[in-house]
Amino acid sequence: MVLKEITRKNFIKLGGWAGLAAGLMYLIPKVISLPKMMSTGFTIFMGPIAILSFIGLYYLLTRKEITIPVVLATISAILAGALRMAFIVVQMNNLIYIREKISAAGSPEDVQIWKNILTGVFTVQNGLNYVADFFIDWAMILFGIAMWNYSKSAKWIAVLGFVAGGSHFLLKFYTFPKPPAESGLFDVGPLIGVWALVISIWMLFNINEKSKID
Repeated sequence: MVLKEITRKNFIKLGGWAGLAAGLMYLIPKVISLPKMMSTGFTIFMGPIAILSFIGLYYLLTRKEITIPVVLATISAILAGALRMAFIVVQMNNLIYIREKISAAGSPEDVQIWKNILTGVFTVQNGLNYVADFFIDWAMILFGIAMWNYSKSAKWIAVLGFVAGGSHFLLKFYTFPKPPAESGLFDVGPLIGVWALVISIWMLFNINEKSKID
């Protein structure tokens, strides 16, 4: 029993720090310009690091019992992290490869052909992004349901999850297949990063059951 609780605490601690890292990796590039290698690393590895945070959140929220919302939220969150990485890698690979082809093209006709190909692959990238966002939105909503009865402080995070995840999902669905920002609507994406930071800090304060924030 003691060993299980130590393992649980370690997963929660890992999840809290991973969530902080993932949230900062998402928000920092939107505020300041980073060196290319750092920006690339932040973008590619944010998804896998976020998965670690959701596993930690699972161990925290199942301290008393395992519920259906927690299980479904964790599955959705893991899928979102993996799909986020797939979307980013496909996008970067296409941009680098096709732009090299455009630069090396020997005629205006060849340049236009490669530009048309780039336009075509953007539809694939947007599709992957939509699927990744779908799963993260529902993970936030489901985690919110699970957190509602966990503690008083968790209710505020649950509300943030409902607002951010719900509005992001509805806007993306309303403007599909275009992203909301391209349709002149508000981009809710940064709220998801804020949610990740808030929930990660909350997790770190709740590593020990006795020190739980009520």
